[in-house]
Amino acid sequence: MKFNITILYYCFVLTLLYVAWIVFKSMRKKKNYNYAFRQPKMKFTKSNYSKEEINIAFTDAGINITTDKYNNLRLIIFLTTVILTCISYHGNRLPIVLALWLTAYLISAPVIKLGKKDSPFMLVIKMIKTMQNKKKDTEIYRILIQLKNIAITQQDKPYSADYTINQLIKFSKLTRNALINFLMYYNLGKEDEAYKKFTKDINTQMGNDIGMILLKLDKLNPTELVEQIDIIKERNREKHITEKHRKQNAISDLIYLPIIIPVFILFLNFIMITVWIPRIEKVIFLN
Repeated sequence: MKFNITILYYCFVLTLLYVAWIVFKSMRKKKNYNYAFRQPKMKFTKSNYSKEEINIAFTDAGINITTDKYNNLRLIIFLTTVILTCISYHGNRLPIVLALWLTAYLISAPVIKLGKKDSPFMLVIKMIKTMQNKKKDTEIYRILIQLKNIAITQQDKPYSADYTINQLIKFSKLTRNALINFLMYYNLGKEDEAYKKFTKDINTQMGNDIGMILLKLDKLNPTELVEQIDIIKERNREKHITEKHRKQNAISDLIYLPIIIPVFILFLNFIMITVWIPRIEKVIFLN
């Protein structure tokens, strides 16, 4: 019991120190104080990440949070779980559980690289970004269908890029901001910037394809627009078929593993019995 109280006390002290540091940091920003260490021997190593890079990574993954907020939330969760663990666990299990929570806290640090490889944090961010891009591609496919319907219904009527993109914005959700930004730059006559911004927000092959179509809306007649959309849809269909075959092959390989592993073990056992054991016995006999 005394051990648990001691841990709770130190957690409380750490929390107070962290709050004091936050208050000190906010006061420094408000009053514009400049603190500096004058010792010439004192050196600080630069962190292997910057807040701007982490913020960009969060934005690309569709996560509406900043690095500071993430670190604060991470620390609060860690301290809360430590306190609950100290209350719930006793005896020899307590240090093990605390070590696991500490490991999880360190692994979740917002670091881009660990050595030359991506950190666990960045691996999770990239996985979330991949899932987000797949959702965006699904929405873009629906937008292409809507764009094709507009082209077919407007064959005998004049239409403009402004009108068409505004219609597409009504059917968008994940890609809404990208379409709005594209339209804003496009109306200002900055077509290259509109395309670059759009493909940056939707960094997929389908994003690049529909970005090129949006640039040509005022130049393509309805028939040509439908042809371009059909080409993109066919390319996307072939890509999905290829990915489906790849997944099926991976699943079939996993299915054969339970059969291959016992056969491999039996083969090794056969080699041991027929080759290595007689040689070992021969060496022992000669000695």
